[in-house]
Amino acid sequence: MDLKDATYVCLDIPEPYYSRVREIREAHCDRLDNFPIEMTVAGSSGVGAIRAVQQWVDVKAKLIALCEQTPQITTEFAGVVRFPGTDTFVLSLRDPMPFQAFHEALQASIEFEPSPFPFFPHCSLRMSGPLREEDINELFRLRLEGEFTVDTLSLYQMRNGRVVRVWEHPLAVPASAT
Repeated sequence: MDLKDATYVCLDIPEPYYSRVREIREAHCDRLDNFPIEMTVAGSSGVGAIRAVQQWVDVKAKLIALCEQTPQITTEFAGVVRFPGTDTFVLSLRDPMPFQAFHEALQASIEFEPSPFPFFPHCSLRMSGPLREEDINELFRLRLEGEFTVDTLSLYQMRNGRVVRVWEHPLAVPASAT
């Protein structure tokens, strides 16, 4: 694989939350229609995309090792957050610590481009244009209840105007589940 295109490290959101987030995006945002339903753990905040000067074979080996050491993460969404000074709304996570730990492990393994934003684990809901007050209130009232398990790390790139998955690997199955 070629890393010359910006490559983002993500954890995919499973069903039924995948479909629910997709519905929210369709109702509130025309900019995210081609984006996967995921949590970006490297590429948009904390660190930027994977630094392209690295060899894919080395990056792949490090990602596989990290996935084999990282158990699947059971989590749940918390409330909706609006990034300050923007019309970007995201779902936060009840416990961000496992994602913070994963983000830090990635940084210790692979080189990344810089990012001006601090790491904040989230799933994006809306990123475009001004909103009416009633739309803002509706977004803040949203709740996606229940736990889900994040079990797949994926790499995404923009290709021909579309965000596409270019690689994936499962996270480790917890010892208690085997």
